[in-house]
Amino acid sequence: MKPPDAIFFDLDGTLIDSVPDIAVAVNAMRCQTGRSAQPEEVIRGWVGRGLSVLIHRSLTGGEDDGAEPSAHAEAIKIFRHHYRDCCTKKTTLFQGADALLRWLSSRSIKTAIVTNKPESFAIQIVSALSIEVDLIIGAAEHRPLKPDPASLIEAADRLGVSRPWMVGDTQFDLHAARAAHIPFIGVQLEGNQGRNISDLTSSDEPVFESLTDFHTWLQEEVWHV
Repeated sequence: MKPPDAIFFDLDGTLIDSVPDIAVAVNAMRCQTGRSAQPEEVIRGWVGRGLSVLIHRSLTGGEDDGAEPSAHAEAIKIFRHHYRDCCTKKTTLFQGADALLRWLSSRSIKTAIVTNKPESFAIQIVSALSIEVDLIIGAAEHRPLKPDPASLIEAADRLGVSRPWMVGDTQFDLHAARAAHIPFIGVQLEGNQGRNISDLTSSDEPVFESLTDFHTWLQEEVWHV
C-alpha cells in the first residue's frame, strides 16, 4: 500500500475504551426514566452507531429505532446531562495509541479523529486524555453519520490531503471508507457489536488486534524503517 499523507481514526473502540462511562450515563438515564440498570457488556453492544441509535437501543432493549419520539428526545437530554459529567472518569486510551500518534506526527503525517460521537463530547475526551491530533470531526446537525462518507471527505478537505486512510473497528467505518474511496484498516480491540470486523473486510484491508501491531506494520511494511 502506498504510504498515506493522513490517517483518520474512529474514536470509540479504536483509540479509546469509552464504554464504562457511557454505561454509567445510560444507566442513570434508564433509572431516571423508570427502567432498570443494564450490565456494562449489554450496553457495549448498543454502542457504535451514534447517540440517537444508542438511546433507541437503551429505551427499547436493543432496537435501532422504535422509541416514542418525545421519550427519545427527553432521554437524549438526560443522557447528555449525565455523560457530560462522567465522560472522562473511566474512559481510557487503548495501549499503543499515544505512541502511534506521536510517531505519525514525527513523520509529518496528518491525523484526524472522525467519529459518530457528538463533537462536543469527543473534544472533551480528547482534551482530558491529551490525545494529539490535527482535527476532530464528530456528530453535528449538519453532518451525516458514518457510514455516509461525508465526514471523511470533509476531513480530507480541511487537512488538504489526498491520500488518507481510515482506521476503525466497525462496519460503519469500513463502509464510509469504501464510499469515500480511501483505504481501510481494521482494528479489533473490543469486538464489533458481537461481530468481528475481519468478517467483513477484504484481503487488501488489514485488521489488527492491537494498535501496537498496527504501528509495527506501518514501520516495517509501509515505511520500511
